Amino acid sequence: MTKVLPIAIGVLALIGMASFSVYQTSTIKEQNNTIRVQTEEMKFLEESLQTEMGENELLLSDNTLLRQKIEELQDSIAQLQLVIGTLEGKVKKQTKTICKLRSKIKQLENEYDGLKARIAQEARQENADRELIAQLEAEKAEMRREMANLNQEKNEAAKERKASKKELLDRQVSEARFRRITSIVNNTRIVFEKISLHSKRFGRSITRLKKKNSKWRYTTIEFRLDHQDLKLLLDEKFIVKIVDRDNGKVMSYIESNPNFPDSSIDSKGVNFKYDGNLVEISYYNNQPKIAKNYEVQVYFVSDEGEEYLLLNGTRPFVKDRKVIR
Repeated sequence: MTKVLPIAIGVLALIGMASFSVYQTSTIKEQNNTIRVQTEEMKFLEESLQTEMGENELLLSDNTLLRQKIEELQDSIAQLQLVIGTLEGKVKKQTKTICKLRSKIKQLENEYDGLKARIAQEARQENADRELIAQLEAEKAEMRREMANLNQEKNEAAKERKASKKELLDRQVSEARFRRITSIVNNTRIVFEKISLHSKRFGRSITRLKKKNSKWRYTTIEFRLDHQDLKLLLDEKFIVKIVDRDNGKVMSYIESNPNFPDSSIDSKGVNFKYDGNLVEISYYNNQPKIAKNYEVQVYFVSDEGEEYLLLNGTRPFVKDRKVIR
């Protein structure tokens, strides 16, 4: 009995040590697993933060460029207003000059008619004063020369005023154009109804992009344009682009579409003229999609072909390969 007790105590001690060892191993394993999970989470958060910082930098860059374009438009408007004011003053002054010249010419014409009447009267006298008549004829000749000079001066002034009025009209048209562009860029509101990704044009929606061999081929984009003066947008030209945000590149639109005849194959976007209807675009591109982030950008296209990104014309729709709803 005395031998059994020490043995039992030894066995219990061994069991206790084994249990502690198992517990300790399990605890260490759990701690290691927790550390691994936390490390992965920290890595994910760090990557997300870097991605977000990159996106913010891109957005800031876009906003800076847009602000610069708007500031350029506003500067152009301000400069044109100064030029228009100067030209209006010039035209007004030229008009006054022409009016004065016309008044002088009219006065000389009246005096000339008076001389003619006087000569005619003198010529009818029995003893006509030939010296007086000669003197009056000389005065008439001088008046004709003066009237010819005044008419030439008036014609030159009229020609200058015509040129000034044409320049004024051109500047006014330019100012109105810049004002219209600024109003469209600043005040057009885009209401996106739908942005979805598909492997086939009418296939199921894709919710996430694969890292390799993405089946994304078609992008369905539906949106409305709104403005406080809706008529300002009608028949105006716009272009829709899909942009790879990671590389800053525009995805090519590589499919002919009879609904958008202005958009040629392999163009950098889809052109359309706004007619008040919901804009429905199927944007086809079969090239590999290697980026993680994509967005839609809508631009106004001026008559001169200049593109202006609308103030709220940017809409991200893929972030970290996930489709944003």
